[in-house]
Amino acid sequence: MAADWDKVRADVIKLLGKDADVPDLTPEVNKAGDTFSKANDAFPAARKDLEDKLLDLQNANSALTNAIKQLKAKVEKSDFGLDPKRDVKKIKQAEKMLTASLEDALKTRTTVDKTLDELDKHLIQLAKYKSPPNSLS
Repeated sequence: MAADWDKVRADVIKLLGKDADVPDLTPEVNKAGDTFSKANDAFPAARKDLEDKLLDLQNANSALTNAIKQLKAKVEKSDFGLDPKRDVKKIKQAEKMLTASLEDALKTRTTVDKTLDELDKHLIQLAKYKSPPNSLS
């Protein structure tokens, strides 16, 4: 940015004459420009880190979904330590209650999966973002 300003400043001095009082860049502008450059340079790495974290979250959600499905299958074949002939009604009732809870959990996992997919689409759009130049314009 300083090089651009210096060129424009020199052109203005040529236009106005060497006695013209054309300001130099202030230390505040230089400092703010440096701060902008550092933040701008850090953005792609932060985006990449966010993509990695999102992938971890998606994988964890899939693992949780699979674990719930596995537990559901276990519940569906269990007699809960009771006599399957004598306690069939209790077993079916317990299975129904537990299965309903696990189905709700699976619905939540599906909702989370859709939300994470949507977030992934937004991160892809961020990857297409071009960092702005550090200039006065």
